[in-house]
Amino acid sequence: MKYSSAVVTGSSGFIGKHLVHALKSINKEINVLEISRTTSSIDVTDWEKVKKIPSQDVLFHLAGIINIQEAFVQPRDVYFTNYVGTLNMLEWCRLHDIKRMVYVSTFVYGVPQYLPVYEMHPASPNNPYSQSKLMGEELCEAYCRDHGLNVTILRLFNIYGAQQTGNFLIPQILRQLPSGEVELGDPSPKRDFLYISDVVDALIAASESDTDGCNVYNIGSGESYPAGEVADMLANIYFEQTGKNVSIKYTYGKRKSEIADTIANIDKAKNELKWTPQVDIKTGLSMTLRAYFNEHKE
Repeated sequence: MKYSSAVVTGSSGFIGKHLVHALKSINKEINVLEISRTTSSIDVTDWEKVKKIPSQDVLFHLAGIINIQEAFVQPRDVYFTNYVGTLNMLEWCRLHDIKRMVYVSTFVYGVPQYLPVYEMHPASPNNPYSQSKLMGEELCEAYCRDHGLNVTILRLFNIYGAQQTGNFLIPQILRQLPSGEVELGDPSPKRDFLYISDVVDALIAASESDTDGCNVYNIGSGESYPAGEVADMLANIYFEQTGKNVSIKYTYGKRKSEIADTIANIDKAKNELKWTPQVDIKTGLSMTLRAYFNEHKE
């Protein structure tokens, strides 16, 4: 590891928890400063608190509101939290001369013009969350241009793994499996799913990058699977582990701003960050299922 201290905003979130654990596992001597409303009582939108965060070598900026459907209901909260929080952390980097910031972004391409999408695909967000993350990317580019910051932007595709909560596809399925009946919306949308350990590896690779300025990378698996196929895989794994059958039914309800398919071209991350995903989807789903039921003692 090329640094001895790091700040992780959003450290109490799904990705943040895994990242903090990995950093400490890799280097027992590293000083990891965890920033979140629950771990440190610091809200990244509160500049008076942010500017007092002690200087560290590297910043991982993960904090933000991430629920797409909620973003349509509370758009102001999403824009304010994600934009102002990013602005504050960039300004903190500028004032403290931070060596590198890793900014966690998302799928900002909207309806793809082609698949797989690579980083030069036009950005065309179709929901407030993706729009807010693109606005954050533009702030990063401005601070790199105007103040010489080094920022690595990771556009994460669909992340899953142990301890994920909320209304994402895989946690929804996991919660319903013990009942023997799973009900989902539309089985047809396809997504590029990436296991959490591969995401953490990408974050650490990005933090150790020697690239100057602002650089953007897709972080995905390079493959896509329909929601219905993922549900079937989980039901089959559940049967293998428990001997219990699960029936799956669909309402065929359409979500607002739904995209039919997403696949990441990850050549740039492979070539420049020397990062390649290691966990195939069946292995990742098996580990996720095992961890979920160990946690809930099913």
